[in-house]
Amino acid sequence: MNKLKKENLNLDFINEESINISRPKDFFEILISDDDEEIHVITKMMLKNFIFLGKGVKFLDAYNAEETIKILKRNKNIAIVFLDVVMEENHSGLEVVKYIRENLKNNLVRIILRTGQPGEAPEETVIRDYDINDYLLKTEMTMKKIYTVMYVALRNYRDLFEIDKHKKGLEKIIQSSSDIFKYNSVEGFLNNVLLQLSQFYDEENDNMISDGDSGGFIVLNQNKKSIIMTATGKYSSYIGKEISKLEEFDEILKELKNSKSEVIIKTKKGFLIKNSGNNYFESYIYIDNAKTKYDFELIKLFLNNYSVALDNYILENTILSTQNELIIMLGEVIEKHFEETAGHVRRISEMIYRFSQKLNFSHSESELLKVASTMHDIGKIGIPDAILKKRGRLTLEEFEQIQEHSIIGYKLLSKSKLEILKLSAEIALNHHEKFNGSGYPNGLIGHTIPYSARILAILDVFDAMTHKRVYKDACSKEEALEYIINQSGIHFDPELVKVFIQELEYIIGKQ
Repeated sequence: MNKLKKENLNLDFINEESINISRPKDFFEILISDDDEEIHVITKMMLKNFIFLGKGVKFLDAYNAEETIKILKRNKNIAIVFLDVVMEENHSGLEVVKYIRENLKNNLVRIILRTGQPGEAPEETVIRDYDINDYLLKTEMTMKKIYTVMYVALRNYRDLFEIDKHKKGLEKIIQSSSDIFKYNSVEGFLNNVLLQLSQFYDEENDNMISDGDSGGFIVLNQNKKSIIMTATGKYSSYIGKEISKLEEFDEILKELKNSKSEVIIKTKKGFLIKNSGNNYFESYIYIDNAKTKYDFELIKLFLNNYSVALDNYILENTILSTQNELIIMLGEVIEKHFEETAGHVRRISEMIYRFSQKLNFSHSESELLKVASTMHDIGKIGIPDAILKKRGRLTLEEFEQIQEHSIIGYKLLSKSKLEILKLSAEIALNHHEKFNGSGYPNGLIGHTIPYSARILAILDVFDAMTHKRVYKDACSKEEALEYIINQSGIHFDPELVKVFIQELEYIIGKQ
């Protein structure tokens, strides 16, 4: 190999110890990959005072292709590689170029190819066939030339880095915006918002709200009270408390009060984020971790989605909760009119929620079933009180008339376009069907009976047997369970009976 000669350059006085490189705190990482030690020394000497965008340079050294690849695998933040063409092999450098771009998929690092033997890697061919960013002969390695190469390479690196950063940031925002709607309670929604914010930091391998000495919380202002609705880390114990009554947050509240139009307010220990939506509900977020660098531009973009989503989410959940509560109340009103056992509707709704959870229903599916089940006997409003409230045994004709409540309930509920009432209609029509086909009103058999009605059938009978009615006394839990077991495959779905028996204490809860 035609190496640079010491006597020609008169560099005998230069060694690693003699180079005193003074750098700012932040720096660009430069990898020198060359099998000639003197090239490393010369490059460092020339660039020891180099500054770009207020940053100096930090050098990494590799002396062959294998070392170069290992360093690049470990370190994703290298801005420039000064890469020798001829190292252990005549085309080692060119193989490294291919590996960087094709295997490591690293398109950010700027590759400056250097050679002392241009015949081994002709400039035109190399620039055409390899994804490099500059080509430099070692004989051209002057201060002016290397500074020019550095400025051009770092400007390109800066621009590509910003594009890549914003691309990843937008991907985070898109992912976060879709994730914040996964939860079915306001508390779950807000907690997820807090967790999503942990993605918008600059430093790698850092999580701003998982550290035991840090944390965050979201405050929601309703009815003139500011309540900590959700929290992480050291603030977890404050969930549900009114923030104005907690002295340690006095400084935060003062910062918030003194702020005017700012969306993000930096504090001594972290920062505050004010809800910038339509203020249907006033809210703010506090993050406590001053050691972490945050990408506030991305946070602001995320907050645009969060603020609107918060208003809409709470409003939608308020409407949904009101709708569900009205349906449950209607079920209870009907129950009281019929002088049924007090609390039957509530108990059934709670049991069917827990039963469906054991059957691997999602939370939203279980919640839908819970509310829909309360309407299973609404058709009884079409049955004469003289029959419903009769204390003695029903005649055959009276029993046939009472069976009509399934069809009456279905006709009332099936007219609705609401999904929850459509499910109520399905349950109302089929909850007296039996697994062997002997039930009413349609004599459905086995799995032709809707799953929802098969679940409710077990709970309806169990609750009716274990609670007093106007026409009978209550029996024991053991007697009711024995009846359900004996009716497995006759009245009830055998597979559901198995689950009911296994999970009985959980399903019936505290009654």
